[in-house]
Amino acid sequence: MKRTNGFGLRSIRTRFVLLLLASAGLFAAVAATITYTVEYQRTEAAALQTIEDLMTAVEKTAAVGTFTGDRLLMQEVIEGLARNRLVASVRIVDDRGQVLASGAVAQADRRTAPPLQRALISPFITGQEIGALQVTENQPFIAAEARQRAQTMSALLAGLIALIAWVLHLTVARFVSRPIVQLARALRDMPPGTRERIAVPAPHARDEFGMLIAGANSLLETNAGALARERALRADVERMEAQYREIFDATSAGIFLLDESGRLIDGNPTVLRLLGRPDNDMALLRGTDFLASAFAEPVRARELVERAAHSRQTEATDLCVVTPQGLPTWVHCLLSVRQREQGGRLVEGVMYDITDRKRTEGQVRHEAEHDVLTGLKNRRAAQDAINRIVAEAAAGGVGATLLFLDLDGFKRVNDQHGHPAGDAVLVQCAERMRQVVRRASDLVGRLGGDEFVVMLPHIGASDPQGAAVAAALIESLAEPFELPDGGRASIGASIGMAAYPVHGDNRGALEASADEALYAVKRTGKRSFAMAVAPSNRSAPR
Repeated sequence: MKRTNGFGLRSIRTRFVLLLLASAGLFAAVAATITYTVEYQRTEAAALQTIEDLMTAVEKTAAVGTFTGDRLLMQEVIEGLARNRLVASVRIVDDRGQVLASGAVAQADRRTAPPLQRALISPFITGQEIGALQVTENQPFIAAEARQRAQTMSALLAGLIALIAWVLHLTVARFVSRPIVQLARALRDMPPGTRERIAVPAPHARDEFGMLIAGANSLLETNAGALARERALRADVERMEAQYREIFDATSAGIFLLDESGRLIDGNPTVLRLLGRPDNDMALLRGTDFLASAFAEPVRARELVERAAHSRQTEATDLCVVTPQGLPTWVHCLLSVRQREQGGRLVEGVMYDITDRKRTEGQVRHEAEHDVLTGLKNRRAAQDAINRIVAEAAAGGVGATLLFLDLDGFKRVNDQHGHPAGDAVLVQCAERMRQVVRRASDLVGRLGGDEFVVMLPHIGASDPQGAAVAAALIESLAEPFELPDGGRASIGASIGMAAYPVHGDNRGALEASADEALYAVKRTGKRSFAMAVAPSNRSAPR
Protein backbone atom coordinates (compact mmCIF):
# COMPACT_ATOMS: atom_id res chain seq x y z
CA MET A 1 0.00 0.00 0.00
CA LYS A 2 1.34 3.40 -0.96
CA ARG A 3 1.89 5.66 2.02
CA THR A 4 1.42 9.40 2.06
CA ASN A 5 3.19 11.99 4.16
CA GLY A 6 -0.09 13.48 5.38
CA PHE A 7 0.07 16.57 3.14
CA GLY A 8 -1.52 15.27 -0.06
CA LEU A 9 -4.66 16.64 -1.62
CA ARG A 10 -6.76 14.24 0.48
CA SER A 11 -5.25 15.24 3.83
CA ILE A 12 -7.33 17.09 6.38
CA ARG A 13 -4.78 19.86 6.52
CA THR A 14 -4.88 20.46 2.78
CA ARG A 15 -8.65 20.36 2.69
CA PHE A 16 -8.79 22.67 5.69
CA VAL A 17 -6.45 25.15 3.99
CA LEU A 18 -8.51 25.06 0.80
CA LEU A 19 -11.73 25.46 2.76
CA LEU A 20 -10.19 28.26 4.82
CA LEU A 21 -9.02 30.08 1.69
CA ALA A 22 -12.38 29.64 0.02
CA SER A 23 -14.27 30.74 3.14
CA ALA A 24 -11.95 33.68 3.71
CA GLY A 25 -12.25 34.72 0.07
CA LEU A 26 -16.03 34.44 0.15
CA PHE A 27 -16.27 36.24 3.46
CA ALA A 28 -13.88 38.94 2.26
CA ALA A 29 -15.91 39.39 -0.92
CA VAL A 30 -19.18 39.61 0.97
CA ALA A 31 -17.73 41.83 3.70
CA ALA A 32 -16.01 44.06 1.13
CA THR A 33 -19.24 44.37 -0.84
CA ILE A 34 -21.21 45.25 2.27
CA THR A 35 -18.50 47.65 3.48
CA TYR A 36 -18.31 49.24 0.04
CA THR A 37 -22.06 49.74 -0.07
CA VAL A 38 -22.30 51.05 3.49
CA GLU A 39 -19.33 53.41 3.12
CA TYR A 40 -20.61 54.61 -0.26
CA GLN A 41 -24.00 55.38 1.21
CA ARG A 42 -22.46 56.96 4.30
CA THR A 43 -20.27 59.24 2.18
CA GLU A 44 -23.23 60.26 0.04
CA ALA A 45 -25.31 60.92 3.16
CA ALA A 46 -22.49 63.01 4.66
CA ALA A 47 -22.24 65.04 1.45
CA LEU A 48 -25.96 65.73 1.44
CA GLN A 49 -25.84 66.68 5.11
CA THR A 50 -22.98 69.10 4.37
CA ILE A 51 -25.03 70.74 1.62
CA GLU A 52 -28.00 70.97 4.01
CA ASP A 53 -25.76 72.62 6.60
CA LEU A 54 -24.45 75.12 4.00
CA MET A 55 -28.00 75.97 3.00
CA THR A 56 -28.92 76.48 6.66
CA ALA A 57 -25.96 78.84 7.10
CA VAL A 58 -26.93 81.14 4.21
CA GLU A 59 -30.72 80.87 4.12
CA LYS A 60 -31.28 83.99 6.26
CA THR A 61 -28.89 86.07 4.12
CA ALA A 62 -30.56 84.77 0.98
CA ALA A 63 -33.95 85.64 2.48
CA VAL A 64 -32.82 89.22 3.14
CA GLY A 65 -31.48 89.55 -0.41
CA THR A 66 -34.68 88.10 -1.85
CA PHE A 67 -36.91 90.35 0.27
CA THR A 68 -34.93 93.55 -0.58
CA GLY A 69 -34.28 92.54 -4.19
CA ASP A 70 -30.53 92.96 -3.62
CA ARG A 71 -29.10 90.94 -6.50
CA LEU A 72 -25.51 91.65 -5.36
CA LEU A 73 -26.22 90.09 -1.98
CA MET A 74 -27.94 87.13 -3.58
CA GLN A 75 -25.02 86.62 -5.96
CA GLU A 76 -22.60 86.62 -3.03
CA VAL A 77 -24.67 83.88 -1.40
CA ILE A 78 -24.63 81.85 -4.62
CA GLU A 79 -20.86 82.29 -5.12
CA GLY A 80 -20.22 81.32 -1.52
CA LEU A 81 -22.14 78.06 -1.92
CA ALA A 82 -20.62 77.36 -5.33
CA ARG A 83 -17.11 77.37 -3.86
CA ASN A 84 -17.86 74.01 -2.24
CA ARG A 85 -17.00 71.11 -4.57
CA LEU A 86 -20.13 69.28 -3.43
CA VAL A 87 -22.31 71.89 -5.17
CA ALA A 88 -22.96 71.83 -8.93
CA SER A 89 -25.36 74.79 -9.24
CA VAL A 90 -27.31 77.25 -7.09
CA ARG A 91 -30.48 79.24 -7.81
CA ILE A 92 -32.61 81.70 -5.86
CA VAL A 93 -36.21 81.93 -7.05
CA ASP A 94 -39.08 84.12 -5.89
CA ASP A 95 -42.45 82.84 -4.68
CA ARG A 96 -43.68 82.65 -8.28
CA GLY A 97 -40.78 80.46 -9.40
CA GLN A 98 -38.93 83.22 -11.27
CA VAL A 99 -35.14 82.91 -11.07
CA LEU A 100 -33.64 85.91 -9.25
CA ALA A 101 -30.02 84.76 -9.27
CA SER A 102 -28.11 81.63 -10.28
CA GLY A 103 -24.67 80.15 -10.67
CA ALA A 104 -23.12 76.85 -11.78
CA VAL A 105 -19.64 75.36 -11.38
CA ALA A 106 -20.23 71.92 -12.95
CA GLN A 107 -22.47 70.49 -15.62
CA ALA A 108 -25.37 68.62 -13.99
CA ASP A 109 -25.64 64.91 -14.65
CA ARG A 110 -28.89 63.90 -16.36
CA ARG A 111 -29.39 61.28 -13.67
CA THR A 112 -28.91 63.83 -10.89
CA ALA A 113 -31.74 63.90 -8.38
CA PRO A 114 -33.94 67.03 -8.22
CA PRO A 115 -32.23 69.98 -6.52
CA LEU A 116 -32.38 70.38 -2.79
CA GLN A 117 -34.77 73.19 -1.93
CA ARG A 118 -35.01 75.36 1.17
CA ALA A 119 -37.92 77.77 1.56
CA LEU A 120 -36.94 81.41 2.20
CA ILE A 121 -39.04 83.10 4.89
CA SER A 122 -39.48 86.86 5.12
CA PRO A 123 -37.16 88.29 7.80
CA PHE A 124 -39.82 90.83 8.75
CA ILE A 125 -43.15 89.03 8.35
CA THR A 126 -43.32 85.79 10.31
CA GLY A 127 -44.30 82.72 8.27
CA GLN A 128 -44.41 84.50 4.88
CA GLU A 129 -42.63 82.46 2.20
CA ILE A 130 -40.98 84.83 -0.30
CA GLY A 131 -38.97 82.39 -2.39
CA ALA A 132 -36.69 79.36 -2.34
CA LEU A 133 -33.02 78.48 -2.34
CA GLN A 134 -32.29 75.59 -4.76
CA VAL A 135 -28.97 73.74 -4.68
CA THR A 136 -28.05 70.95 -7.13
CA GLU A 137 -25.47 68.49 -5.79
CA ASN A 138 -22.29 67.76 -7.75
CA GLN A 139 -23.19 64.11 -8.22
CA PRO A 140 -20.05 63.06 -10.20
CA PHE A 141 -17.76 64.52 -7.52
CA ILE A 142 -19.76 63.03 -4.67
CA ALA A 143 -19.87 59.62 -6.39
CA ALA A 144 -16.11 59.69 -7.02
CA GLU A 145 -15.41 60.66 -3.43
CA ALA A 146 -17.75 57.92 -2.17
CA ARG A 147 -16.14 55.28 -4.41
CA GLN A 148 -12.64 56.21 -3.27
CA ARG A 149 -13.51 55.95 0.42
CA ALA A 150 -15.53 52.78 -0.07
CA GLN A 151 -12.70 51.11 -2.01
CA THR A 152 -10.19 52.08 0.65
CA MET A 153 -12.31 50.63 3.45
CA SER A 154 -13.04 47.46 1.46
CA ALA A 155 -9.36 46.92 0.73
CA LEU A 156 -8.43 47.38 4.39
CA LEU A 157 -11.13 44.92 5.47
CA ALA A 158 -10.12 42.33 2.87
CA GLY A 159 -6.50 42.60 3.98
CA LEU A 160 -7.47 42.16 7.62
CA ILE A 161 -9.52 39.04 6.76
CA ALA A 162 -6.60 37.59 4.78
CA LEU A 163 -4.22 38.20 7.72
CA ILE A 164 -6.61 36.54 10.17
CA ALA A 165 -7.02 33.56 7.84
CA TRP A 166 -3.26 33.12 7.53
CA VAL A 167 -2.74 33.27 11.31
CA LEU A 168 -5.60 30.77 11.77
CA HIS A 169 -4.00 28.44 9.20
CA LEU A 170 -0.62 28.52 10.97
CA THR A 171 -2.29 27.91 14.35
CA VAL A 172 -4.31 24.93 13.11
CA ALA A 173 -1.28 23.46 11.30
CA ARG A 174 0.87 23.71 14.42
CA PHE A 175 -1.56 22.59 17.11
CA VAL A 176 -4.05 20.37 15.25
CA SER A 177 -2.85 19.07 11.90
CA ARG A 178 0.68 18.01 12.88
CA PRO A 179 -0.34 16.04 16.02
CA ILE A 180 -3.14 14.31 14.08
CA VAL A 181 -0.69 13.25 11.34
CA GLN A 182 1.67 11.87 13.98
CA LEU A 183 -1.13 9.91 15.64
CA ALA A 184 -2.36 8.57 12.29
CA ARG A 185 1.12 7.33 11.39
CA ALA A 186 1.50 5.65 14.76
CA LEU A 187 -1.83 3.84 14.38
CA ARG A 188 -1.06 2.89 10.79
CA ASP A 189 2.32 1.40 11.67
CA MET A 190 1.03 -0.55 14.70
CA PRO A 191 0.74 -4.29 13.91
CA PRO A 192 -2.76 -5.80 14.34
CA GLY A 193 -3.33 -7.52 17.69
CA THR A 194 -0.17 -6.11 19.28
CA ARG A 195 0.01 -5.24 22.96
CA GLU A 196 1.95 -2.13 22.02
CA ARG A 197 0.35 1.18 22.86
CA ILE A 198 0.90 4.74 21.66
CA ALA A 199 3.08 6.93 23.86
CA VAL A 200 1.75 10.38 24.77
CA PRO A 201 4.27 13.16 23.88
CA ALA A 202 5.17 15.30 26.86
CA PRO A 203 3.88 18.58 25.33
CA HIS A 204 0.46 16.98 24.86
CA ALA A 205 0.15 15.22 28.19
CA ARG A 206 -2.64 17.53 29.39
CA ASP A 207 -4.30 18.73 26.19
CA GLU A 208 -6.96 17.37 23.85
CA PHE A 209 -4.40 15.51 21.73
CA GLY A 210 -3.23 13.64 24.79
CA MET A 211 -6.85 12.76 25.53
CA LEU A 212 -7.23 11.51 21.95
CA ILE A 213 -4.21 9.19 22.31
CA ALA A 214 -5.50 7.93 25.65
CA GLY A 215 -8.86 7.24 24.02
CA ALA A 216 -7.18 5.31 21.18
CA ASN A 217 -5.26 3.19 23.69
CA SER A 218 -8.46 2.54 25.63
CA LEU A 219 -10.19 1.49 22.43
CA LEU A 220 -7.43 -1.01 21.69
CA GLU A 221 -7.68 -2.38 25.22
CA THR A 222 -11.43 -2.90 25.03
CA ASN A 223 -11.53 -4.31 21.51
CA ALA A 224 -11.29 -7.93 22.64
CA GLY A 225 -13.96 -7.39 25.31
CA ALA A 226 -16.23 -5.77 22.72
CA LEU A 227 -15.98 -8.86 20.51
CA ALA A 228 -17.02 -11.07 23.41
CA ARG A 229 -19.92 -8.82 24.26
CA GLU A 230 -21.00 -8.82 20.62
CA ARG A 231 -21.24 -12.60 20.63
CA ALA A 232 -23.31 -12.53 23.83
CA LEU A 233 -25.54 -9.83 22.36
CA ARG A 234 -26.13 -11.88 19.22
CA ALA A 235 -27.30 -14.78 21.36
CA ASP A 236 -29.66 -12.44 23.27
CA VAL A 237 -31.06 -11.10 20.00
CA GLU A 238 -31.79 -14.60 18.80
CA ARG A 239 -33.65 -15.37 22.03
CA MET A 240 -35.63 -12.12 21.76
CA GLU A 241 -36.51 -12.89 18.14
CA ALA A 242 -37.89 -16.25 19.21
CA GLN A 243 -39.95 -14.58 21.95
CA TYR A 244 -41.27 -11.92 19.60
CA ARG A 245 -42.16 -14.58 17.04
CA GLU A 246 -44.12 -16.42 19.71
CA ILE A 247 -45.96 -13.20 20.61
CA PHE A 248 -46.53 -12.48 16.90
CA ASP A 249 -48.14 -15.87 16.39
CA ALA A 250 -50.20 -15.95 19.60
CA THR A 251 -51.47 -12.35 19.87
CA SER A 252 -55.18 -11.60 19.57
CA ALA A 253 -54.41 -8.89 17.02
CA GLY A 254 -54.12 -9.78 13.35
CA ILE A 255 -50.77 -8.52 12.04
CA PHE A 256 -49.99 -8.44 8.32
CA LEU A 257 -47.44 -6.99 5.91
CA LEU A 258 -48.25 -5.94 2.33
CA ASP A 259 -46.19 -4.72 -0.62
CA GLU A 260 -46.97 -1.44 -2.39
CA SER A 261 -49.52 -3.20 -4.64
CA GLY A 262 -51.47 -4.54 -1.65
CA ARG A 263 -50.25 -8.14 -2.06
CA LEU A 264 -49.75 -10.09 1.17
CA ILE A 265 -46.13 -10.70 2.18
CA ASP A 266 -46.77 -12.29 5.55
CA GLY A 267 -49.27 -12.41 8.39
CA ASN A 268 -49.82 -14.11 11.72
CA PRO A 269 -52.37 -16.90 12.39
CA THR A 270 -54.80 -14.40 13.94
CA VAL A 271 -55.33 -12.87 10.49
CA LEU A 272 -56.62 -16.23 9.27
CA ARG A 273 -58.90 -16.59 12.29
CA LEU A 274 -60.39 -13.12 11.69
CA LEU A 275 -61.00 -14.03 8.04
CA GLY A 276 -62.59 -17.34 9.03
CA ARG A 277 -59.96 -19.34 7.14
CA PRO A 278 -58.08 -22.50 8.14
CA ASP A 279 -54.64 -22.15 9.73
CA ASN A 280 -52.90 -23.55 6.63
CA ASP A 281 -54.35 -20.95 4.22
CA MET A 282 -51.53 -18.43 4.77
CA ALA A 283 -49.50 -19.93 1.92
CA LEU A 284 -52.49 -19.54 -0.40
CA LEU A 285 -52.98 -15.89 0.54
CA ARG A 286 -49.33 -14.84 0.11
CA GLY A 287 -48.88 -12.92 -3.12
CA THR A 288 -52.63 -12.26 -3.58
CA ASP A 289 -54.39 -8.89 -3.41
CA PHE A 290 -55.10 -8.92 0.32
CA LEU A 291 -57.15 -5.71 0.34
CA ALA A 292 -59.51 -7.08 -2.33
CA SER A 293 -59.88 -10.56 -0.84
CA ALA A 294 -60.03 -9.66 2.87
CA PHE A 295 -62.30 -6.60 3.04
CA ALA A 296 -65.90 -6.18 1.97
CA GLU A 297 -65.13 -2.64 0.77
CA PRO A 298 -61.64 -2.75 -0.81
CA VAL A 299 -61.97 0.88 -1.91
CA ARG A 300 -62.14 2.08 1.71
CA ALA A 301 -59.13 -0.08 2.59
CA ARG A 302 -57.10 1.40 -0.29
CA GLU A 303 -58.14 4.91 0.75
CA LEU A 304 -56.82 4.14 4.23
CA VAL A 305 -53.47 3.07 2.73
CA GLU A 306 -53.20 6.27 0.69
CA ARG A 307 -54.14 8.37 3.71
CA ALA A 308 -51.40 6.72 5.77
CA ALA A 309 -48.88 7.22 2.94
CA HIS A 310 -49.79 10.89 2.66
CA SER A 311 -49.78 11.68 6.40
CA ARG A 312 -46.78 9.42 7.15
CA GLN A 313 -48.58 8.39 10.32
CA THR A 314 -50.67 5.44 11.42
CA GLU A 315 -54.25 5.77 10.17
CA ALA A 316 -57.18 3.74 11.48
CA THR A 317 -60.79 2.96 10.62
CA ASP A 318 -63.43 0.26 11.08
CA LEU A 319 -63.78 -2.18 8.18
CA CYS A 320 -65.95 -5.20 7.47
CA VAL A 321 -64.03 -8.34 6.45
CA VAL A 322 -65.15 -11.09 4.09
CA THR A 323 -65.51 -14.56 5.59
CA PRO A 324 -66.36 -17.78 3.73
CA GLN A 325 -69.19 -18.37 6.20
CA GLY A 326 -70.83 -15.05 5.26
CA LEU A 327 -70.96 -13.90 8.88
CA PRO A 328 -70.62 -10.12 9.41
CA THR A 329 -67.24 -9.58 11.04
CA TRP A 330 -65.95 -6.10 11.84
CA VAL A 331 -62.34 -5.20 12.58
CA HIS A 332 -60.61 -2.03 13.71
CA CYS A 333 -57.76 -1.72 11.20
CA LEU A 334 -54.58 0.35 11.73
CA LEU A 335 -52.27 0.89 8.75
CA SER A 336 -48.91 2.61 8.37
CA VAL A 337 -46.73 2.96 5.29
CA ARG A 338 -42.93 3.09 5.28
CA GLN A 339 -40.41 3.33 2.49
CA ARG A 340 -38.12 0.42 1.69
CA GLU A 341 -34.38 1.05 1.55
CA GLN A 342 -34.24 -0.61 -1.87
CA GLY A 343 -37.22 1.40 -3.16
CA GLY A 344 -40.97 0.98 -3.02
CA ARG A 345 -43.02 0.91 0.13
CA LEU A 346 -44.34 -1.55 2.71
CA VAL A 347 -47.79 -1.46 4.29
CA GLU A 348 -47.89 -2.61 7.92
CA GLY A 349 -51.31 -3.46 9.29
CA VAL A 350 -52.92 -4.50 12.56
CA MET A 351 -56.59 -5.41 13.00
CA TYR A 352 -58.73 -6.25 16.05
CA ASP A 353 -62.09 -8.00 16.14
CA ILE A 354 -64.75 -5.42 17.08
CA THR A 355 -67.85 -7.31 15.92
CA ASP A 356 -69.41 -7.35 19.42
CA ARG A 357 -68.70 -3.66 19.88
CA LYS A 358 -70.25 -2.82 16.51
CA ARG A 359 -73.34 -4.86 17.37
CA THR A 360 -73.65 -3.08 20.73
CA GLU A 361 -73.10 0.33 19.14
CA GLY A 362 -75.83 -0.40 16.59
CA GLN A 363 -78.27 -1.42 19.30
CA VAL A 364 -77.47 1.63 21.41
CA ARG A 365 -77.78 3.95 18.38
CA HIS A 366 -81.13 2.39 17.42
CA GLU A 367 -82.47 2.69 20.95
CA ALA A 368 -81.30 6.29 21.18
CA GLU A 369 -83.01 7.28 17.91
CA HIS A 370 -86.22 5.21 17.96
CA ASP A 371 -89.37 5.13 20.01
CA VAL A 372 -89.39 2.03 22.23
CA LEU A 373 -93.07 1.22 21.66
CA THR A 374 -93.59 1.87 17.93
CA GLY A 375 -90.06 1.59 16.54
CA LEU A 376 -90.50 4.94 14.77
CA LYS A 377 -87.98 7.77 15.03
CA ASN A 378 -88.29 9.48 18.42
CA ARG A 379 -88.71 13.23 18.89
CA ARG A 380 -85.01 14.12 18.93
CA ALA A 381 -84.11 11.92 15.96
CA ALA A 382 -87.12 13.21 14.03
CA GLN A 383 -86.14 16.82 14.66
CA ASP A 384 -82.56 16.09 13.50
CA ALA A 385 -83.96 14.46 10.35
CA ILE A 386 -86.23 17.45 9.66
CA ASN A 387 -83.28 19.81 10.00
CA ARG A 388 -81.30 17.68 7.54
CA ILE A 389 -84.15 17.49 5.00
CA VAL A 390 -84.68 21.27 5.18
CA ALA A 391 -80.94 21.88 4.66
CA GLU A 392 -80.90 19.54 1.66
CA ALA A 393 -83.98 21.22 0.20
CA ALA A 394 -82.34 24.64 0.59
CA ALA A 395 -79.14 23.41 -1.08
CA GLY A 396 -81.04 21.78 -3.95
CA GLY A 397 -83.66 24.49 -4.42
CA VAL A 398 -86.54 22.05 -3.96
CA GLY A 399 -89.53 21.81 -1.64
CA ALA A 400 -90.36 19.59 1.33
CA THR A 401 -93.62 19.00 3.19
CA LEU A 402 -94.08 18.51 6.94
CA LEU A 403 -97.17 16.72 8.35
CA PHE A 404 -98.23 16.91 12.01
CA LEU A 405 -100.64 14.05 12.81
CA ASP A 406 -102.79 13.80 15.95
CA LEU A 407 -105.09 10.81 16.70
CA ASP A 408 -108.78 11.54 17.27
CA GLY A 409 -110.53 9.47 19.96
CA PHE A 410 -107.36 7.84 21.27
CA LYS A 411 -107.98 8.98 24.85
CA ARG A 412 -111.34 7.15 24.80
CA VAL A 413 -109.56 3.88 23.92
CA ASN A 414 -107.19 4.33 26.85
CA ASP A 415 -110.01 5.19 29.24
CA GLN A 416 -112.35 2.35 28.16
CA HIS A 417 -109.90 -0.47 27.41
CA GLY A 418 -106.79 0.44 29.40
CA HIS A 419 -103.24 1.44 28.48
CA PRO A 420 -102.26 -1.96 26.97
CA ALA A 421 -105.05 -1.46 24.42
CA GLY A 422 -103.82 2.07 23.77
CA ASP A 423 -100.27 0.80 23.23
CA ALA A 424 -101.58 -1.82 20.78
CA VAL A 425 -103.41 0.91 18.82
CA LEU A 426 -100.23 3.05 18.68
CA VAL A 427 -98.20 0.11 17.37
CA GLN A 428 -100.79 -0.58 14.65
CA CYS A 429 -100.91 3.13 13.78
CA ALA A 430 -97.14 3.15 13.28
CA GLU A 431 -97.32 0.10 11.02
CA ARG A 432 -100.12 1.60 8.91
CA MET A 433 -98.18 4.85 8.56
CA ARG A 434 -95.14 2.89 7.34
CA GLN A 435 -97.34 1.22 4.72
CA VAL A 436 -98.55 4.59 3.42
CA VAL A 437 -95.23 6.49 3.62
CA ARG A 438 -93.00 4.05 1.74
CA ARG A 439 -90.14 6.08 0.21
CA ALA A 440 -86.74 5.45 1.78
CA SER A 441 -86.12 9.20 2.00
CA ASP A 442 -89.39 9.91 3.86
CA LEU A 443 -89.50 10.38 7.64
CA VAL A 444 -92.09 8.89 10.00
CA GLY A 445 -91.67 9.65 13.69
CA ARG A 446 -93.51 9.75 17.00
CA LEU A 447 -93.28 13.00 18.92
CA GLY A 448 -94.92 11.54 22.03
CA GLY A 449 -98.35 10.34 23.19
CA ASP A 450 -100.65 10.17 20.15
CA GLU A 451 -98.71 12.79 18.13
CA PHE A 452 -96.78 11.78 15.02
CA VAL A 453 -94.76 13.57 12.37
CA VAL A 454 -94.16 12.85 8.67
CA MET A 455 -91.62 14.65 6.44
CA LEU A 456 -91.77 14.28 2.64
CA PRO A 457 -88.62 15.50 0.81
CA HIS A 458 -88.90 16.91 -2.74
CA ILE A 459 -92.67 17.49 -2.36
CA GLY A 460 -93.60 21.18 -2.42
CA ALA A 461 -96.76 23.03 -1.41
CA SER A 462 -98.33 22.76 -4.89
CA ASP A 463 -97.41 19.10 -5.37
CA PRO A 464 -100.60 16.96 -5.19
CA GLN A 465 -98.58 14.04 -3.85
CA GLY A 466 -98.46 15.66 -0.41
CA ALA A 467 -102.24 15.85 -0.20
CA ALA A 468 -102.48 12.28 -1.52
CA VAL A 469 -100.23 11.00 1.30
CA ALA A 470 -102.26 12.92 3.90
CA ALA A 471 -105.56 11.54 2.50
CA ALA A 472 -104.15 8.00 2.49
CA LEU A 473 -103.10 8.37 6.12
CA ILE A 474 -106.58 9.63 7.11
CA GLU A 475 -108.19 6.70 5.31
CA SER A 476 -105.82 4.07 6.73
CA LEU A 477 -106.13 5.26 10.32
CA ALA A 478 -109.93 5.35 10.09
CA GLU A 479 -110.02 1.54 9.75
CA PRO A 480 -110.87 -0.36 13.02
CA PHE A 481 -108.00 -1.53 15.26
CA GLU A 482 -107.68 -4.96 16.88
CA LEU A 483 -107.40 -4.87 20.69
CA PRO A 484 -105.55 -7.38 22.92
CA ASP A 485 -108.85 -8.58 24.47
CA GLY A 486 -110.26 -9.51 21.05
CA GLY A 487 -112.37 -6.37 20.73
CA ARG A 488 -112.07 -3.64 18.14
CA ALA A 489 -111.77 0.13 18.40
CA SER A 490 -112.17 2.93 15.87
CA ILE A 491 -110.29 6.22 15.99
CA GLY A 492 -109.37 8.83 13.42
CA ALA A 493 -106.62 11.32 12.68
CA SER A 494 -106.26 15.03 12.00
CA ILE A 495 -103.30 16.32 9.96
CA GLY A 496 -101.78 19.77 9.65
CA MET A 497 -99.38 20.38 6.77
CA ALA A 498 -96.67 22.97 6.07
CA ALA A 499 -94.29 23.16 3.12
CA TYR A 500 -90.76 24.50 2.79
CA PRO A 501 -90.13 27.29 1.90
CA VAL A 502 -93.70 28.62 1.57
CA HIS A 503 -94.57 28.27 5.26
CA GLY A 504 -91.10 28.58 6.79
CA ASP A 505 -87.42 28.26 5.99
CA ASN A 506 -86.44 26.33 9.12
CA ARG A 507 -87.77 23.53 11.31
CA GLY A 508 -89.23 25.81 13.97
CA ALA A 509 -91.22 27.86 11.46
CA LEU A 510 -92.50 24.76 9.65
CA GLU A 511 -93.56 23.10 12.90
CA ALA A 512 -95.40 26.22 14.01
CA SER A 513 -97.25 26.45 10.66
CA ALA A 514 -98.13 22.73 10.64
CA ASP A 515 -99.30 22.90 14.26
CA GLU A 516 -101.54 25.89 13.44
CA ALA A 517 -103.03 24.01 10.47
CA LEU A 518 -103.61 20.93 12.70
CA TYR A 519 -105.57 22.86 15.26
CA ALA A 520 -107.58 24.48 12.48
CA VAL A 521 -108.63 20.95 11.42
CA LYS A 522 -109.44 20.06 15.04
CA ARG A 523 -111.71 23.09 15.32
CA THR A 524 -113.59 22.29 12.10
CA GLY A 525 -114.53 18.66 12.70
CA LYS A 526 -111.35 16.51 12.84
CA ARG A 527 -110.55 13.43 10.69
CA SER A 528 -109.27 15.60 7.88
CA PHE A 529 -106.17 17.46 6.77
CA ALA A 530 -105.33 21.03 5.84
CA MET A 531 -102.34 22.91 4.44
CA ALA A 532 -101.12 25.95 6.35
CA VAL A 533 -101.94 29.37 4.92
CA ALA A 534 -98.96 30.72 2.98
CA PRO A 535 -97.78 34.31 3.48
CA SER A 536 -98.55 36.40 0.38
CA ASN A 537 -94.91 37.44 -0.09
CA ARG A 538 -93.65 33.88 -0.72
CA SER A 539 -94.03 31.75 -3.79
CA ALA A 540 -94.56 28.00 -3.93
CA PRO A 541 -91.49 25.78 -4.45
CA ARG A 542 -90.91 23.68 -7.51
